[in-house]
Amino acid sequence: MSNLHESYQIEQAKWDEQALRELDSLGLVGDRDFQQYAAHASTLRGIAEFLGDLQGKRVLDMGCGLGHTSVLLAKSGAHVTAFDISRMSIIAARKRGEINGVNDGLDLLVAAGESLPFPDETFDVVFGKGVLHHLEPKLGAEELYRVMKPGGKAAFSEPMGMNLVLRFARAHLPYPDKNPRGADCPLRYHEIREWVRRFGQARVEEFQLLSMLERGLGFNRPLHVLRRADDFLLKHVPFLRRYCRYVTLHMVKV
Repeated sequence: MSNLHESYQIEQAKWDEQALRELDSLGLVGDRDFQQYAAHASTLRGIAEFLGDLQGKRVLDMGCGLGHTSVLLAKSGAHVTAFDISRMSIIAARKRGEINGVNDGLDLLVAAGESLPFPDETFDVVFGKGVLHHLEPKLGAEELYRVMKPGGKAAFSEPMGMNLVLRFARAHLPYPDKNPRGADCPLRYHEIREWVRRFGQARVEEFQLLSMLERGLGFNRPLHVLRRADDFLLKHVPFLRRYCRYVTLHMVKV
């Protein structure tokens, strides 16, 4: 637990500083809702289709950061609870909710994913973008499973940590929109298995092998030739999946 508390301190300081820098630049998220956003986001592969219609659903946004996806979820008609370990991030998320007029459908709080302050079987849907790799898998997975309703769905998009070249780039090279490193550890397969093993249905999809160059080279559009090459290689050479940049986890509590 001492290591966990040390990780909390590192992550709180990092994200508090990030939120403070961006607090005055928050604005409208536009006309899109979560479904429209997720359907076109390169890192949320298959999540919009998996989660389906969110109208009236109780949704938990884990590690909400500055509240971008929380606002989009609320715009989709969901009753959204969102948390982050960073108090300044929650202040920023609340401000973003006010700017976008969705605070009536948005409950924000400071919490840690390993100890969720919610009753059992509270949520229909749980979503997270780049949050699981900040958490201790065993404790976090137990809490995730506990707060989901039977039949509930959980979807996450996470960075993978088995490509040595990518690990070096994350640690040492500059590239567009790079987040600062803290106590986080991109997921490996044993951690992925820990997150999904409690669920009666689970699907794991690795993606962005060659197409990870889109971000590294600063392209603001998809390079379709790389994406087609990825589809071919990952289908016919499954071993290469471990070297992808991202993975999505789709789980159903049966």
